[in-house]
Amino acid sequence: MASSGKQKDYECVELGDLDRKEKTPRRIIHFSSGETMEEYSTDEEEEDKTQNAKKDLLSSIDTVCSKLAWGPYVWFQMWRAATSTISACDYLGERMASLFGITSAKCQYAIDEYSRSKWEKEERDKDTRLTEEAELLFGEQQNDEDEDPKTNSTQVSVTNELDLHPSFAPTTVHIPALVTST
Repeated sequence: MASSGKQKDYECVELGDLDRKEKTPRRIIHFSSGETMEEYSTDEEEEDKTQNAKKDLLSSIDTVCSKLAWGPYVWFQMWRAATSTISACDYLGERMASLFGITSAKCQYAIDEYSRSKWEKEERDKDTRLTEEAELLFGEQQNDEDEDPKTNSTQVSVTNELDLHPSFAPTTVHIPALVTST
């Protein structure tokens, strides 16, 4: 093989089983003849050790937890339960009050009746005043016609602006009229 001056030697190394852990001997026995014997544990014994370690860890956690102060945690849970209960009662009480109609004013019917009667009185007063004004104008025009026979028709314009209460409909209709004399 001719190469460019540098030649690399590669070694072949077997990696073996990567998943297997190398076991350490459980104990080593030394004999008087100088020989040694290594004693390995079985898989069952290793599982027992890991289970025992887990049990020891859990028991130590239990002892630590039992020594912790549970007061703040219990107090917080009681506070949370109390506030949730009060909120639920408040919500249900509000819904029941609106269902039975006890959220409105006790005398609301009397207030509504007073407002309606006041509005009706004001409307009657306006109608009376406008009628009187129209009669007065009509009377004056009659007197003028008697004196001036050239005028044979007169237009009377009567307007009425109503301030309607939003909850009541008008009871009278006002129509402008043309009054003629004969």
